[in-house]
Amino acid sequence: MSKIRAVVLDPEKDNVAVAFADLEPGETIYLAKGTVILHEKIPYQHKFSIKLIQNEEKIIKVGEIIGKATQDIQPGFHVHIHNMKGLRARRAI
Repeated sequence: MSKIRAVVLDPEKDNVAVAFADLEPGETIYLAKGTVILHEKIPYQHKFSIKLIQNEEKIIKVGEIIGKATQDIQPGFHVHIHNMKGLRARRAI
């Protein structure tokens, strides 16, 4: 039995998964709703896209909007401050 390497916290809503370990490019990650092949290193506890997230599209984690993409983000790429704008503590989205 293999260890869980990443998880989608709300499989019905989320468009990102969270790494449970440092993940490497080329790794295939098995998730509840399919697989994702990573294209970049994903540090422990960081997010990666599980589907295409288009520029200006909302980033959803734990079923909540946490930010907006500042560029298109293909599946398997790191989602962080270089390609998203956080929306914490903002009322209007």
